[in-house]
Amino acid sequence: MILVMDRENEDLQLIASLLKKSGFSVHQCLRKADVVNLCRTSHYGVQLVIIDTSTRGITFSELLDEIQAVDPGIRVLLISDQNEPEPVQDWPLRSNVRGHLSRPFRRAQFLGSVLEAAREPLVRTA
Repeated sequence: MILVMDRENEDLQLIASLLKKSGFSVHQCLRKADVVNLCRTSHYGVQLVIIDTSTRGITFSELLDEIQAVDPGIRVLLISDQNEPEPVQDWPLRSNVRGHLSRPFRRAQFLGSVLEAAREPLVRTA
């Protein structure tokens, strides 16, 4: 399962729709508490959390620490606007953050980053 937390409902729905069409199980989250709660209680297991770094009222280092405390195996992909400063200065050092995308990005670039972050193979063989 992939959790998506985005600043705007419109972006959230677009990202979730793209992931669902690509075959992923997706849950949309509007609040930090929802992300942490689903990481704790999901019966399907959360594989990846995608977070828009421009979401107001969130301290990203705290959210990343909480996700990692629940399960160090949950990976995180950060999305930010192109003109935004680096969202979390030490994100490459955090074991659960697997990548960072700047808007605007292409669909293929986004899906490639998701697959890489989630450790899914780009090509499946029979």
